[in-house]
Amino acid sequence: MTRKTPKNSTGKSILGSRLSSICGGNFFQRLLTRFTTPEEIFGPLSLRGLENDEYRRVTDGFLPTASVAFLDEIFKANSAILNSLLTILNERRFDNGGGGKGVRGEVCPIRCVVGASNELPESDELDALYDRFLLRREVLPVSDDGIIRMLNMPLLESSPRN
Repeated sequence: MTRKTPKNSTGKSILGSRLSSICGGNFFQRLLTRFTTPEEIFGPLSLRGLENDEYRRVTDGFLPTASVAFLDEIFKANSAILNSLLTILNERRFDNGGGGKGVRGEVCPIRCVVGASNELPESDELDALYDRFLLRREVLPVSDDGIIRMLNMPLLESSPRN
């Protein structure tokens, strides 16, 4: 399977996409804000399930079924999303309505989550999520001189991408 990288992608989203190519499986990508709803990350509620008095989500194509995920501005998510993310990152499970039936949740095939943020977490509730990321890399802003050097660099020829 060949994936083309969009011309307007940033380096961090390309990283997630390339990891997905290496690992195989589904790739999930989302920009999180304080207004992001759980439906955007975990899937919409199942109407058929609601007809049967079950609170379940349709997770196909969403984070619980992804092998690799890229979550931009991860620390801006609300607590409803953060709590479910903790379980997915730590236990590789997603509670999809199993609740009180002794079910620990559905197994998630997630192998790698790339989280990006323009700011480090400042509240205690985000510390647990921050701790789940074993590899961390802080990228400092480009200096004024660095921007000038970067703008003066020659363009490289495009190389074929897999």
